[in-house]
Amino acid sequence: TYDYKAMVTYAQKYWNHYNTAYPDYNGEGAGGDCTNFVSQVLKAGGWKHVPGYTDDYTKWFGTADIQSDSFVGVNEFSWFALSSKRVTPLANVYQADLGDVIQMDFNRDGSKDHSMVVTYRDGSGVPYVTYHSTNTYNRSVASLVASYPTAYYYAYRT
Repeated sequence: TYDYKAMVTYAQKYWNHYNTAYPDYNGEGAGGDCTNFVSQVLKAGGWKHVPGYTDDYTKWFGTADIQSDSFVGVNEFSWFALSSKRVTPLANVYQADLGDVIQMDFNRDGSKDHSMVVTYRDGSGVPYVTYHSTNTYNRSVASLVASYPTAYYYAYRT
């Protein structure tokens, strides 16, 4: 089992002040730092590295010096997480709970564009996400859906 409290604590600490033990990909081409941040959160909660070649999506690892594509890439992360059975897809984004990952495909082209982690649920059960690239803390999923009504959402139980 994973430590979801540790995941939330890590996200709270580093959502706006990046952990210098990892590279900062914000502003680095498509995607920015969002998946790198989500991977750090999951690692803080107990996900173990799977070492190997950086471009092998069945591997997942990240340090200050080297990161697998699945540690930092939006689509590669989902390929790793699903194929390794570390996550289970959820039928609805509103089912997501603390430590779960939500990804977005803004233009519904089949390529995911953004990764976020659930760090809060309000009294009515609405999940809130925290993410990098636009450094956001506890944004409601309802707000995301309202802002991006045509996007496709993927939710994964960790």
